[in-house]
Amino acid sequence: MDVKKLDRYMSRTEIDCSNLEFFDPRNGDFVVEGLYWFNSEKRYQRLPQNAEKMVTAPVWTLSRCTTGGQIRFATDSRRIVISAKTTDGKINVTMAEIARSGFDLYCGTPGVDEEFWNTAWPVPGALEYTDEIFNVPEKQMRNFRINFPLYNGVEELFIGLEKDSTLLPPVPLKCKKPIVVYGTSITQGGCASRPGSVYTNILSRALEMEFLNFGFSGNGQNHLEVAEILSEIQDPAMFIMDSEANSVSAELVNERVPLFLDIIRKAYPEIPILVVSKIPYGKRYAIELPSLKAEFRAIVEQKRSAGDKNIHFVDGSNFFERNDYSENTVDGAHPTDRGFAQIAKALEPVLRQLLEQ
Repeated sequence: MDVKKLDRYMSRTEIDCSNLEFFDPRNGDFVVEGLYWFNSEKRYQRLPQNAEKMVTAPVWTLSRCTTGGQIRFATDSRRIVISAKTTDGKINVTMAEIARSGFDLYCGTPGVDEEFWNTAWPVPGALEYTDEIFNVPEKQMRNFRINFPLYNGVEELFIGLEKDSTLLPPVPLKCKKPIVVYGTSITQGGCASRPGSVYTNILSRALEMEFLNFGFSGNGQNHLEVAEILSEIQDPAMFIMDSEANSVSAELVNERVPLFLDIIRKAYPEIPILVVSKIPYGKRYAIELPSLKAEFRAIVEQKRSAGDKNIHFVDGSNFFERNDYSENTVDGAHPTDRGFAQIAKALEPVLRQLLEQ
């Protein structure tokens, strides 16, 4: 069955680019957020290039996935076209290809009327694709946010706007300091249906702040070399650790997590550190994965008793309404969009309170 022949809304149309001018974000025409080392290295990746020799091979490979990356800008162009070259053309059956390799677009003023608009669909099995992501009849200045793919890398990206349009900087964020999040496949975005649905991107819109997403699928194992790299980030607003699900064993938690947190605290003596335990998992995962919530909670309590009053613990097992994993995950562990929305809803008031303090 070729559904494209049956449903025109699932088929690609020919894109006329003759009246468009394409911009390369590496040239400084747009505000790129969520990729901390982009401005210095001009690479779409989450760790600096020298980290390749410091971290494990899986962490390095995953760091080239662009989850959390965003481009913000304002324009009066009636059309926006994305032309991208990704690093991996293989189809991933675990999650939606739009989330893995596509982009999505939000339109409107952050904190006022920003809303999801459209997705750029990758071509299955191909590294390169071009797709129109915005097309309206009226010409007026609008603010836009483009979210990067969650489980693929981006080699090149060009954004096409009408040749007679104006390109301006976006509305500034409320806070210039980023929130740094370290964690697992769920942090990275598995298995959202599109990039804007992962909880860090939801929170970035809700709080009007930049989030730096360091979720490493299956490899958020509290490696100390990763903590050392993250401690290079200048002046963050907060650090969040969401790594229970990948932490392997109680022995490794007690060995690594205190030292990991010590590295972060040494670099940032005053910022809030929030440790989050994992969300509700299905019954089959209770057999496969140990529950390590008690170990994480005990480590936080020990550090608070030792005088660090700005480290906090949040129980993620309460994040789903009625603790219901069955309607909020795709496999008993990785959230659906509904699950991600509930995670963000649970975390938002906690983050607001800590930021206000």
